[in-house]
Amino acid sequence: MPRNRSALVPLYSWSARDSYQIVARLGWCYGFMYLVVKKMQRLRSRIALSLSMIAFLVSPSSVAKQQTASGQSAPLKIGYLMDSLKIERWQTDLDTFQKRAKELGAEVLVETAEGDDDLQLQQSQKLMDSSAKVLVLVPHDTDKAARIVNAAKARHIPVICYERLVRNSDVDFFVGTNAEVIGELQSSTLARLAPKGNYVLIGGSPADANAKILRDGQIRVLKDFVDRGDLKIVSDGWAKDWDPAEAYAIMSNAIDSTKGDITAVVASNDGTAGGAIQALEEHKLAGKVLVSGQDADLAAIIRILDGTQTMTVYKPLGLQARLAAEAAVNLAAGIPVKNAVSISNGTKTVQAILLHPVVVTRDNVMQTVIKDGFQKLETIQKSLPKEKWPN
Repeated sequence: MPRNRSALVPLYSWSARDSYQIVARLGWCYGFMYLVVKKMQRLRSRIALSLSMIAFLVSPSSVAKQQTASGQSAPLKIGYLMDSLKIERWQTDLDTFQKRAKELGAEVLVETAEGDDDLQLQQSQKLMDSSAKVLVLVPHDTDKAARIVNAAKARHIPVICYERLVRNSDVDFFVGTNAEVIGELQSSTLARLAPKGNYVLIGGSPADANAKILRDGQIRVLKDFVDRGDLKIVSDGWAKDWDPAEAYAIMSNAIDSTKGDITAVVASNDGTAGGAIQALEEHKLAGKVLVSGQDADLAAIIRILDGTQTMTVYKPLGLQARLAAEAAVNLAAGIPVKNAVSISNGTKTVQAILLHPVVVTRDNVMQTVIKDGFQKLETIQKSLPKEKWPN
């Protein structure tokens, strides 16, 4: 019986017709796969290119360059206009301000006019031209400094007055203390210790509105004593630029005119107190005449412990400078300063931060300026015999 022809064909073999169809289909599949592969290769290349671009764009150096080009990474610039650095306290203010500003990411550009009003105006223009976004101003003449405020306002740059408030101008903010309160503390401390006798008044710079406000506070306390006849003001002078030499001259003249019959000296700051005490020492009156002061300078603290100066008024300058730096950064960013109060500069009610002054005498040196770190105990001890050290 003949075998089936199909049985002679291996199971894995195929006919020509079948072979053609399979090959055709394989060709179509190959073409399809070829296109797929090419597409994938192109896509992979694009992805790789995109990733490389992303890597470039987010690399630290390119970010820094972009930020610098856009100005975002450049620190905020604060212009700081100083009247003078001759008095110890102003260097303390500046150092603390710069430290806090740096912590906040700001750069402080400093100019010092040393009592030259026209120079201070030129320096303000220089700072604004240097891209300062806010000015912190310690004016020499609180009336003439209105020119600086006006120039800044014309360029939409806010102005913070520090310690001395510019009068009758569009100041944005003030950081300091109430000078009238300080004057009251000076007079009341001396009047409590010596409610009768001859008094000498030594004011600060006549160009400084604060000096005049201090005098108002001093007189407010003394007026009742004078009206009752208990006190007599035998000399009333002003020390130009708060110069101790000017105070020395005022005191010397007062000693000569009264033949040394002086009970107390209301000196408006520690510099003028030092000048007055020098004149008293030359006439062997130091330690016998009460003398006030302000600023808690190292020399004044030593004189208080030594017995030649009666008191000083301590203002927490470290805190004041830090708060001023924070206010400057906020104002430059258009952010309101929290917990501000109001104070008048004559024509405008100015937002302000006012700190509380403290009377410092021999009895509380440790609890005030040393506790706050404003003065160092070791430095004081080196300047005095042990029996006069604070305790």
